[in-house]
Amino acid sequence: MRLGYHSLSKLMSFQSTFLSILLSLCLGTVYGQEEPHDHSHEHRNEMSVATGIVPLPAEDELTIGFHFHYIRGIGESNRFGMGLGFETIVDEHKHYTFSVVVQYRIVGGWIVAYAPGIMIREEGEETLYQLAHHFETAYEFEIGSFHIGPMAEVGVEKIGVHYMVGIHFGIDF
Repeated sequence: MRLGYHSLSKLMSFQSTFLSILLSLCLGTVYGQEEPHDHSHEHRNEMSVATGIVPLPAEDELTIGFHFHYIRGIGESNRFGMGLGFETIVDEHKHYTFSVVVQYRIVGGWIVAYAPGIMIREEGEETLYQLAHHFETAYEFEIGSFHIGPMAEVGVEKIGVHYMVGIHFGIDF
């Protein structure tokens, strides 16, 4: 789906507002906790998927994206985790990124992750390979071994920057 500059500017304003609200909610949760919740028995293995809206400013385009992660908790508390990720952006160029994910559970359900990887992008007959860096934050509301919550991501590649704002779903096992 193609958008003009004015539509893209409105979307970026919406995204800024959404990210501000998300950050406020996360910080409110962090400072509003009276006693820490023990997560040491959880998050040993996590499979998750996120989907969201992806504006591509360099291409003046709005589309959707999906990413999938497997994270293995590290240490006794599993606050740190490492794993593998795959992201795809659904557009005419077919963006795919394979990455190594490093994740940290800050407090409660708030997580941050960094995922360096290789982006594969098809441009007509040519396939391009580029280094990619993804930065993600999410807040998980836990329902037993399942979790769901808002997420935001920034992807930085040689061709530009993309953003994704959406919903994260996961299961711990």
